[in-house]
Amino acid sequence: MRGFLRTGAIALMLACIGGNAVAEAAGLARCATAEDMFAIRAAAVQQKLMVAALSCRATKPYQQFVSDYRQSLMDSDSALQNFFRRLNERTGTADYHSFKTHLANAAAILPSRDALKFCTDAKVTFAAAANAGNLKTFLAHQTTAEDNAFPRCDVRTASTNGWR
Repeated sequence: MRGFLRTGAIALMLACIGGNAVAEAAGLARCATAEDMFAIRAAAVQQKLMVAALSCRATKPYQQFVSDYRQSLMDSDSALQNFFRRLNERTGTADYHSFKTHLANAAAILPSRDALKFCTDAKVTFAAAANAGNLKTFLAHQTTAEDNAFPRCDVRTASTNGWR
C-alpha cells in the first residue's frame, strides 16, 4: 500500500511539472521573446533605411549598412519567420510575408509626411549604424512603431521567494 501511494504521489508530481511546462510553452507561443523583438525591430529599421536609400538618394550608406550587418540581418529575418510560425503554425509563413509587406507600406509613406526631416533622420541613423559595431548595439538605440505590436513574454527569474 505504501509503495502504491508513493508511486501515485510521484506520478501526480510529474503530471503537474509536465502540465506547467506545457502551459509555459503554450504561453510562449503567443508572446514575443527578446529575440523576437530584436528581429521585429531589425526588419522595421531595415525597411525604413531601404526607403531612405531610394527616397533620400542614400544608396551607398544603405549598401554599407547591409554589407556591415549581412549575417545578423539574415539571422534576424530567419528568427522573424520562426516567430510568426510559432505564433501560428498553419498561417505563420503567410503572416510573416504580410508583416513584411506592412513594414514596407508603413515605411513608404514616411517621406511623404516630411521628406526633409525623414532624410535628415535617416542620415543620422545611417551614421549610428556605421559606428555601432554590431546590429544589437545599433538597434538598442532605435525605436519603431512595431516595438509594442506584440505582447512580450514574461521573464521568469529564480528568487528566494520562488519563481516570478
